[in-house]
Order: sequence, then C-alpha cells, then structure tokens
Amino acid sequence: MKKNEVYTTQILDLTNMAYGVARIDGWVVFVPNVLAQEEVKVGITKVCKKYAYARLIEVIKPSPDRIEPVCPVAKTCGGCQLQHMRYPAQLAYKQKMVQDWMPEQEVRYPLGMNTPYAYRNKAQFPIQIHSDKVVMGFYRLHSNDIVPIQRCAIQDPVINDLYEWFQQHLTPRLAQGLRHIYIRYCSSTHQSQIVLIGQQKNDWEPLVKDCVATFDHVASIVYNRNTRKDNVILGEEYEVLYGKPYILATCFENQVRLHFKAFFQVNSMQMEVLYQQALQAACLDPSMTVIDLYAGTGTIGMMAASYVKQVIGVEIVPEAVENAKENYALNDLHNGSYYCMDASQFAHAMKEQKQNVDVVFVDPPRKGMNKQGIEDIAKLDPQRVIYVSCNPKTLARDIQSFAQVGYDCQYVQPVDLFCQTNGIECVAKLEKID
Repeated sequence: MKKNEVYTTQILDLTNMAYGVARIDGWVVFVPNVLAQEEVKVGITKVCKKYAYARLIEVIKPSPDRIEPVCPVAKTCGGCQLQHMRYPAQLAYKQKMVQDWMPEQEVRYPLGMNTPYAYRNKAQFPIQIHSDKVVMGFYRLHSNDIVPIQRCAIQDPVINDLYEWFQQHLTPRLAQGLRHIYIRYCSSTHQSQIVLIGQQKNDWEPLVKDCVATFDHVASIVYNRNTRKDNVILGEEYEVLYGKPYILATCFENQVRLHFKAFFQVNSMQMEVLYQQALQAACLDPSMTVIDLYAGTGTIGMMAASYVKQVIGVEIVPEAVENAKENYALNDLHNGSYYCMDASQFAHAMKEQKQNVDVVFVDPPRKGMNKQGIEDIAKLDPQRVIYVSCNPKTLARDIQSFAQVGYDCQYVQPVDLFCQTNGIECVAKLEKID
C-alpha cells in the first residue's frame, strides 16, 4: 500500500475517535467522515507499519444514518466528528463506545438533547497573521493550520456574535502577539467574558470600549499573558481590562463566580442533567456527610449541600478553594467546609479523627484517577462513590481499581454534553461491597 493510492471499500465499524475502519489487502485503514456499513472511495494519506489512514473521496452507498452537516467546514475543522450522523445514531454510537470499554457493566442509554446544536458556553479561537491579514477560526484536525469559520454550529449564538465582531475589528496591529481569543457566555445570567491571550499587551483600550458599548452582556475583559512554547492555552499572569476576572453563572439555581481559569462544563443545560443523575445515584439524606473530592470551585458540593448534613470539599489548588468558599457564601450555604489539602493527607486525617463519611463525589480530569487516589477514597470508607467522568477509557480502568478495594459498579449512565462530537460524560454509581 502506498500514499495517494485510491481504493473502493466498505466501512466495517467506527472507532472511539469516530474514524471508520476498513480492511484493504490485509491492511487496517482508518477513514474520517464516514459511517459503518457505507461503501466508499478513499485515497491513502499516510502509511504506517501495520495500518494506514485515508481521506474520503466519495460515498458510493451511504448509510441511512448519513445527513448533510449543517456546518460548511465540518469536514475540515477539528471540532465536530459526527455532524454527518443523525443524532439518534450518535447516541447509539456513544452507548456502544462506552459499553465496549466496559463490557461487564450495565451501561444505560445516553441522555441526549432535544436540539443538539448551539449549546457550547465556551470557545477558544486561535489567531494567526498571514499576508498582513488576521486569520481566526479553529485548528484543522492534527494540525496547527487554522480553518477560518464564519459561525460555529455548536457554539451559543452570542459567542458567534462576539467572534464575528472581533473578526471585523481586529487589525494586524491589534492582533500582533495574540495567540487566542477565549470567550465564555452564561445564558442564565446573560454575562459574557472575553480573554485576550498573547505574548504582549497592545493598545486595546479603544477596542475594549467599543466592544463594551456594542454588547451589553460583556461583563469581563481580561488580558492573559502566555509566552509558553507548548499547546497550553492559558498563562499564569493576567490583567483585568474591564469588569472583574470572573462572571456569574448558575447551576441548580446556585450562583457561581466563574473565574476565567475555572473549570465549568461547556454545556450548561446538559450539565444540570449530568449532576441530577449524580444526585440521584448518591441517594442523599439529611443525616449524611458528603465529601467533594478534587472539588475545583465547589459546584458539585453546592448542589448536594441542601440534601445533607454537611459537605467537606478537598482541593489542592489554593485559588479554587478560595473560589469555592466564595461561592458558598454567595449562595448563603452554611454546611460546607473546603480545605486546601492533598487528598492522601486529608484521607489520613479523616481516618485518624474517625469521622464518618457516607458518600464521595469525584470528578477527575480526562486522565482519570491514580491508584493512590482510589486507595485514599477507600480509606474514607464511604457507602458509595459517585464517579463523574469525561473519558470512558479511564473510567473503565478506575472501575476495575475500585473493585479491588471493595466497591462494585451498579451502573454507568452516559449523558451527552458534547453533541456532534465523539465526547461523552458518564456517571458511575459505585457501592461498597458488604
């Protein structure tokens, strides 16, 4: 097999990255933008030792689940992998994907959206200057090349409006040194935040004034300095150009001061569905003590606070702990305590004090938990652990590790927070084995 060769083949299945899988002359070939059981014509783009990649040239026999993407750059932008698939089929694909990672578990059907577009509350638009012109959009898949876009089908329309405005007003001089424009919008409070991320601060005062005068929902504009040479988007230093370094968001009617560096689910509507599933799995009552481990800014703990006797939050990042305390005070909640501690030290202290723990909520990053973290939770001896995960692969691994320390997975409930993409969130209910 050689690069640029053309073949006609059938797509056998889809990978968890939404690539089609074909077998051609003994080679496994991965093809984007296709669906299972389709007959397609493909061109080889890269040949490795045991497999190859190809581009789609033509769909000869389409799947009944194929639709025309609503976005004109869906095939070249790296943001959406499934816009060519009907939404019910997307949910079925994601249920199978999660089940394939954990074949021995009960994986329920994903909870999806009625309208699976215009849901994202956050976007990071890369910026480059080419031939004295400002280029903005999203990165092409596996590339640092920017695909220019007009509007994004999965972003909130307000974010698209702000993006279009900056496209029109950013000159090459003003864009000099800029790497990204980060925009976050909370529809429930009608507040937006703009972060100009770059290596140097420019004379943006007229731009800032004009933006604020044009959009009444802009509550915060921040310059974030980032001189790193890697792909990390945010730097450490920042300066507030307008308003505060945060905007207000809501979750289950609780107000959240959302610092631009703070984690917040990108789909506000489905976030509440996800957390409702976590609450339901926890089976909370007013006698309980709940641990919010790796707590971030305290969103899950605040959600549980009105159902239990006390919430104890643990987080290693000092700014996040202060943010969580501010959020509790903002919502007049009095049964929560947040500590800036290493999880292992916290678990040891709780065991020494012989404090009873009923439920532990944990929502780790994509890499999941390490074995030490799982052992730390086992030391707390809760009746159940509610594990919120954005990565089925690491969730499957960690469910097995929890089984080794005495916790059995009752079920996994996927919730689709990332419509049109291959991403999925899950809630796993883990119960102590008697």
